[in-house]
Amino acid sequence: MARLPDKLRLALERVVRNLSRRESVSGVGLFGSWSRGDATMSSDVDLLVVDGRDFKYEYVDRLECEDLLVDLNYIPKKWVTGSVPPEIDQKLYEMVVLYDREWLLTNAKDWISRTYRKPERVDIRTEVYLVESDIYLSRAASAYGRGDFQSACVFAGMGLESMLKILVEINLLPISNTRFVGALERSAKKLGHPQFFSTYLTLSRLYRLSRRDAERRVGLFKAAWDDVSSFVKDNASALDSLHFKVRSKLGYYGKPGFLWGLMARSREIIDAGMYAEASRYVLRVLVDLLENYAWLASAVEGVKLDYTTLFRSLKGLKEMPTRVYETAVEAFGVEAVSQREAEEAVKLAKETALNVRRQRKDLIRRFIRSLA
Repeated sequence: MARLPDKLRLALERVVRNLSRRESVSGVGLFGSWSRGDATMSSDVDLLVVDGRDFKYEYVDRLECEDLLVDLNYIPKKWVTGSVPPEIDQKLYEMVVLYDREWLLTNAKDWISRTYRKPERVDIRTEVYLVESDIYLSRAASAYGRGDFQSACVFAGMGLESMLKILVEINLLPISNTRFVGALERSAKKLGHPQFFSTYLTLSRLYRLSRRDAERRVGLFKAAWDDVSSFVKDNASALDSLHFKVRSKLGYYGKPGFLWGLMARSREIIDAGMYAEASRYVLRVLVDLLENYAWLASAVEGVKLDYTTLFRSLKGLKEMPTRVYETAVEAFGVEAVSQREAEEAVKLAKETALNVRRQRKDLIRRFIRSLA
């Protein structure tokens, strides 16, 4: 774990102390870049919070403490008392326990430390990405069939990215929001499949980007965030009708501290010359922001949202249709996508994903055993 600067350490100690006073909180652990030792001064602090309240999903809340940005990742207590879901493997593996009233976090970390690098556990984790990829690729195919070629291209790229996370897992590298492109490039090369990485860059429109390209996308994200944040504030009364996940996501993204942190981190990545990395970072956040905004706007207008045709839905919304839609398509570079281009993108994503799927177990068998 990297040593926290004194100012950050003192602020973090206060956060953990306040969390420990809550009756429902039984454990707090530090994970992410600060626990791995690859944090920079723009990195936020990630805390895993074990909570005994009755909820089913992991959700994140952002806390601002002086100059410290803290993401509180709440998980149900039952996730560390029974069968640990693979989605939190990495968090537990790289975690430093800061508070543990019942030793639940310590025991869960001890267990995952023994099993994390085993082929059987890697197989379980990579199965999650298979499902995630299938969902996005299904959306891409559905969007194409309904004539929304913009959504088809975006979801095709996301579906391939989900599948290629398998390569990063097999190399036992962390899945990071701000270091994914570099990790994938190293992983694809090491596993002998550099073509997977080049295909990913092409489909995700991250190939041969300049500093100006990256900065433009960050600026477009801010423009979209401004409009969405304003809409959420104006329609706060409608949030209660939405699913818990949508409410929590909009609450998280809507905080000024979130935007400030994303902008600072993006600028730092761009200054390091990693233009594809910065672009990918803001685009993945943007598509999630847009999906949750679309759910709220649809509820306000009383229309049913077809989430497979996200961009068509954004264009059809009466509330701020032009600014949000046009900002989004420019950010993703899909302003004028033809039917042929969308068809080729979906086909290439499916073919590449199928190739990875077929080789997954063999790659795990050969490379995980060699690392053990």
